[in-house]
Amino acid sequence: MSNLIKDIADCERPYEKAISNGIASLNDAELLAVILRSGTKSESSIDLSNKILNAHNVHKGLNGLFFMRREDLLNIKGVGNTKATQILALTELSKRINETKLKNDICYNNPEKIAAYYMEKCKYLTKERVYIMLFSNSHMLIKELLLSEGTVSSSSVSPREIFIEALKYEAVNFILVHNHPSGSPEPSNSDISATIKIKEAGRIMDINLSDHIIVGNGCYISLAERGII
Repeated sequence: MSNLIKDIADCERPYEKAISNGIASLNDAELLAVILRSGTKSESSIDLSNKILNAHNVHKGLNGLFFMRREDLLNIKGVGNTKATQILALTELSKRINETKLKNDICYNNPEKIAAYYMEKCKYLTKERVYIMLFSNSHMLIKELLLSEGTVSSSSVSPREIFIEALKYEAVNFILVHNHPSGSPEPSNSDISATIKIKEAGRIMDINLSDHIIVGNGCYISLAERGII
């Protein structure tokens, strides 16, 4: 029996099923099939979608899509540059939607909400990144910047880089955030010493380091809450 989408009963085709029963009635493979639109000569878009959802060697299902690079997708038979781009666009859009919702809730003096935003932003990263959030005198967010990307276990940023950006945007306060891909947000000795050094430099320049937040897997540590700064 042919597996082509045209040979599937109308009630089981993802487009028809979505129109008749609502988009929420589609399973994960069917939703992906709607995005991909077509399969191959030998398999339907639903069959191809199921194969893609199970392609990652560790992460299966929708979650696995977030760990797939273009080269990983292109290694799947039936996936070319067009379909790989569609999938990458889908995952990037999903990330941005989640980040936007969380960013709207960010409050200058609420480490928990800031951490929630960056936990989402850094969820699938395998390297440490350092971000800076620049605030005005009235505590309004002026700019969010990626300062550096390091390795799986370390990252570095100089006070000079930080204050160049702070002065450029006329920030009065700033918050540093970085992720620990290991999952544990516990600060290292170098995290603590670098933070104290930056805090002291900011005091001289009258640009205040309000907090340094380290995010892990579903958890965070605020060095301000810890009383370190």
